Amino acid sequence: MLLAAISATLSFAQAPPNEPTKQKIAEAYRSKLSGVGPPILGLQGERWRIKEIRGWKLHRKRLSENRNPGIMTVKYKAVAKKNGSCAEYQITDTMPFPPDNVQLKPILVVEASGVTACR
Repeated sequence: MLLAAISATLSFAQAPPNEPTKQKIAEAYRSKLSGVGPPILGLQGERWRIKEIRGWKLHRKRLSENRNPGIMTVKYKAVAKKNGSCAEYQITDTMPFPPDNVQLKPILVVEASGVTACR
């Protein structure tokens, strides 16, 4: 009986802080609006419509864009912040380029990097 109580207490102590799921991060990414704002030195402005998930504020940074014949790959780092905790995600979006290339389907991959303490 005592062992069950101790293991239950340990499992509650190690429970994740309810960070956003990879699916919710993918939905937030898909909500972005491209071409928003004035073009600055050839940069394309983007704005995500979903900026918060269950109290976690989303911040993102575009890491790279790679264009090859027929394919464009864009990588982002997304960070969800809440109460001194940060959940990090890597987003890779591979899409046909130009968009009317029907032979290829877009692929969106979201990888969670874990939750850490942040300021």
